[in-house]
Amino acid sequence: MCALHFVGLGLHGEKGIPLFAEELIRRADFLYIETYTSPVEPGIEDRVAKVLGVSVRKASREFIEDGRLILEQARQGNVVILVPGDPMIATTHTELRIRAARLGIEARVVHNSSIISAIPGETGLHIYNFGKTVTLTEGGPSVPISVYHAVHQNLLLGMHTTILLEYDSSRNFSVVPSDAFKRLLEAENDFGYNVFAPETLGIVTSRIGWEDQQIIGGKISGIQTMNFGGPPHAIVIPGKLHFSETDALKALLKIPEDQIRDNSSMVKRLAVSMVTKYLDKTRSALSDARSRASTLTGLHDLFENVELYLSDAERFLNQGQFELAILSVGYAEGLLDSLRLTGQMQINW
Repeated sequence: MCALHFVGLGLHGEKGIPLFAEELIRRADFLYIETYTSPVEPGIEDRVAKVLGVSVRKASREFIEDGRLILEQARQGNVVILVPGDPMIATTHTELRIRAARLGIEARVVHNSSIISAIPGETGLHIYNFGKTVTLTEGGPSVPISVYHAVHQNLLLGMHTTILLEYDSSRNFSVVPSDAFKRLLEAENDFGYNVFAPETLGIVTSRIGWEDQQIIGGKISGIQTMNFGGPPHAIVIPGKLHFSETDALKALLKIPEDQIRDNSSMVKRLAVSMVTKYLDKTRSALSDARSRASTLTGLHDLFENVELYLSDAERFLNQGQFELAILSVGYAEGLLDSLRLTGQMQINW
């Protein structure tokens, strides 16, 4: 039967091939291995060939992304693509699987462990407390805007964030953790939501599943310049910690208790920043308008209503009702601006 098979190698190279996938690999008419999504030990093609008695061809990123030859071969026989980790973590493989389905080609997946599932197990952080996973890549703006905002949104929910650091086997290139921390701290200077600071608790995982794997955690200021070894790397920014997660960080990662903190407790909400800014601005404009309104009559009630709206905005802000806080300060601004629109007074914003 003709089909396209994606087989995960997990985190241990050819040693991670599931037993029930061995026969599938031996019967493959076309067998490929891709190593661009994550590094594997050199010579894996020869080792697979020796252990299973098959010939393996290395597949480049461009070959997989193009996919036309693979799909044509899958019409004629069984195609197996060996993939480090879990095959469907990479969007390239998902896209190829979708193309196969559209062409009526059967596509099967043999799942395996991946860095996404391994990080909670290695760190002791609960998997259901992780939010959106992001990748920090080379190039583009020096400030990783999308990564910064993803971590910000996760922290607002008290969630942990895994930041995968780009790895490119074709250039033997990877983003190193020290450079990643430097760029993320620079992003903090631009946005100022208290997402990254020298005191922020961070965890760096290196080469998970390899014999020389490392996991180092602590304050960014303390670990930023450490030697984290070779790729692949990932950074974890914990959010709100359950007491058992705190115990795990101390016992498993040997992070001193005084370096373990709830990163989410310091993060600023965008709404809080907005309301605080506009509250100060509107109060200043109200004070100025009152000082210049001594010769005008009939404005007392209007000024009183502006003050009431500002008080409501502060109350809603303290209660965490951010939408109502923004609406209230907006009403206050609107009332003051009506004086300018009716020609009664120039408002100095």
